[in-house]
Amino acid sequence: MKFVAISDTHDNMFAIRDFIDEIKKEKFEFLVHAGDVIAPFALREFERLNKQIYISFGNNDGDRNLLMGVIEKNKWTAADIVSFPKGVVYHGTNANIVEILKKLNVEFLIVGHSHKPKIERLNGITVLNPGEICGYLTEKRSYAIVEDGDVTIVEF
Repeated sequence: MKFVAISDTHDNMFAIRDFIDEIKKEKFEFLVHAGDVIAPFALREFERLNKQIYISFGNNDGDRNLLMGVIEKNKWTAADIVSFPKGVVYHGTNANIVEILKKLNVEFLIVGHSHKPKIERLNGITVLNPGEICGYLTEKRSYAIVEDGDVTIVEF
């Protein structure tokens, strides 16, 4: 199984388009977004991938009703905490919730919020923060590719 994990796009259309252009070269099953999409116009860009997308709402996401319009139209999945094949995604705003999620019987916990890429393995769970697509806080744009349990952080 191969999937791509991202977070914190923050309406940076240049970075989103660069990411999509780059990732379209990869063969993967689905995309996991750990939140802070912000606006529907940014979310619509992901339609170009023609993939299933699992989205956790972040603390900066705008009007959820408008975001849900794009999500439902594409039959994507979104909520505060979302399960996906072999894992769960949560933005990571509340550290207590992250600690609870680490105890689930899943292979992957994808989080965002800090904008800092990190891979941590705890009791059989890979806790992954893919970093930020937007590049606003760290001045580095990154995402993660997960393939057969191996995780690679990619800067672009």
